[in-house]
Amino acid sequence: LIVCIYSECQVPTQRYGRRPFGVGFLMAGYDEKGTHLYQLCPSANYYSCKSMAIGARSQSARTYLEKNLDKFATSNQDELIKHCMRALRDTLPNEVELTVK
Repeated sequence: LIVCIYSECQVPTQRYGRRPFGVGFLMAGYDEKGTHLYQLCPSANYYSCKSMAIGARSQSARTYLEKNLDKFATSNQDELIKHCMRALRDTLPNEVELTVK
């Protein structure tokens, strides 16, 4: 699927020098080979990732994910959700607190 989307994005980028959608996105999936995560950039390039965060203030989330990447393989679902929430928390401005509400 990611290759199909990439192909749709690549043609306008090469022919007209324009970004077809002007956004990046993450696509996750699962098949017989395991889990997969891909990032499609506005430039129509795509990358396979082990973890990724995109968007405003995403660098702090990426830093958290990179530091804790070795823990993910042995984490259960609840622990993985906590890691996601901690990564999200790191993207918030200092005056905003992440709550369960």
